[in-house]
Amino acid sequence: MQSFQHQIAPFAPKPADLKSRRWIYIPYDRYTDRTGPLTEQPAAQTGIVIVESTAKALRRPYHKKKLVVLISNMRHFALEQAAKGVKVLYHFSPDSHGQALLHLQQSNKLPAITCMTPAERELRLDLHQAQQQGLDITFAEDTTWASSTKDFTTVYGPYKQGKSYVMDRFYRRMRQQTGILMQNAKPIGGQFSFDADNRSPYKHEVPVPTPPTYPPDTITQEVIALVEQTYAHHFGTTEDFDLPCTQSDSDAFWQFFLTHQLPHFGRFEDAMRDDHLQLFHSKTSVLLNLGRLLAMDLIRDVAARAAEGTAPMASCEGFIRQLLGWREFMRHLHEQTDGYRLLAGHVPQEPRKVPHEFSPDAPGAPRLDSETWVQGATPSALGASLTLPAAYWGIESGLHCLDTVVKQVIHEGWSHHITRLMVLSNLANLCGFSPRELTDWFWFAYVDAYDWVVEPNVLGMATYADGGLTATKPYVSGAAYINRMSNYCGHCQYDPKKSTGPGSCPFTSLYWTFLERNEDKLSGNFRMQMPYNTLHKKKPEELVQLRTRAAEAITDLQSFKRPKY
Repeated sequence: MQSFQHQIAPFAPKPADLKSRRWIYIPYDRYTDRTGPLTEQPAAQTGIVIVESTAKALRRPYHKKKLVVLISNMRHFALEQAAKGVKVLYHFSPDSHGQALLHLQQSNKLPAITCMTPAERELRLDLHQAQQQGLDITFAEDTTWASSTKDFTTVYGPYKQGKSYVMDRFYRRMRQQTGILMQNAKPIGGQFSFDADNRSPYKHEVPVPTPPTYPPDTITQEVIALVEQTYAHHFGTTEDFDLPCTQSDSDAFWQFFLTHQLPHFGRFEDAMRDDHLQLFHSKTSVLLNLGRLLAMDLIRDVAARAAEGTAPMASCEGFIRQLLGWREFMRHLHEQTDGYRLLAGHVPQEPRKVPHEFSPDAPGAPRLDSETWVQGATPSALGASLTLPAAYWGIESGLHCLDTVVKQVIHEGWSHHITRLMVLSNLANLCGFSPRELTDWFWFAYVDAYDWVVEPNVLGMATYADGGLTATKPYVSGAAYINRMSNYCGHCQYDPKKSTGPGSCPFTSLYWTFLERNEDKLSGNFRMQMPYNTLHKKKPEELVQLRTRAAEAITDLQSFKRPKY
């Protein structure tokens, strides 16, 4: 820490700076000066407040690389702003961000602080609590997003329980409103979505480019040492850390994707490999969710490649649909449902033990107006409640697909969206593991996970826990899909073509028993008619064998002791 403190110390504000400059609090998920309050006055008239909170980092066993990339970007952003003439009040605190800001404002006699509205609900509540205790702070619109709340409510109206939300309507509206990939009010290429062109398995048709790496500089090395010392008990590892931690590296990282990965991204978007874990995915989600990269900048860059013809329309549209469609759609839905707490099936959790400064029963602790924010929404439309097994913490299960993806998550804090959906979440869904436990696991295990993105994605699309609020059917499959879209099965002890008996892949038996177990809830779904017709044709003795194999698989997965954090 000495190197960073030595570098940032000369840029600390003097008494005159505290009075004469506009002071802006920089949330931990909004490191940008390309939009928002930092763009509204010269650097010589600007001061920023940054809080490095131990309490926040200890709230969950966040992946060590998530903490490194977040804290290192935080420190580098402070130095980048200082180099432009901005004064920096950088504060290390054992308290929450809100409590630390309140203390700083009172002790330094800071005038009113401006803050771009944080993306994460947890931080918004934390700051609101401090505001009730006297923190003088005003919130500016979060202009890092590609859409507004009004854009969402114009399409769907205010949130209403029992209403179904399909992303396609919102995506079409945003395409029309922004003019992205549009010509004469019609989609270029004659259709809004090219998803059907983005489902090819990868079989070495084209070489996979080697992504750039960014070895830790002195500041990042200090952060790694801090994480290993203070958060040694957390999930994951800091080994081989190579993510961008500066603005220039973030920009270069994005340019590499545009040139080398985008041309083949769409075609192999859904492919999975154990020898090419990233394939052609950008891996920019962590930088987007920190504010280092802005969604509309990326969308325009990709649209330009489509216009130039340097990348296929299917690749460009597929990437844009993820950002302008799905990412925006999910964050609006999280906001509209108060993190899914407004869903009819939500049952408040029992209070858990949290650091004392967040416990409403701790002596002298601040009171909360509502549930403490560490209690997440708990919908479970399919009644899933089994404990998430130790395999998600790296205890080998013998399922090559699962073990490969979990090993990647432990090492990188990342895997692409199909492995998240069709391996990790698919297995949890088929077995009936708790959607809330799976959500919490994703939240701390992934470098790009925050409440607004992980809760609607996992409780919604990934597990159908919301009962179809965001998806028209559960995203589940047997071994056939994994075998078709990956090379996992060829390296596994289980045979994807066998559904029962010795050596059979449990995904298939789990799939049929999942359908059987949830028939009363799902058989009326028009998109589930074909699998249910097939299920009904199976002989009673085969159904018994499928149930037996599925039960064996679940018992085996739950037989290992889960690590404690």
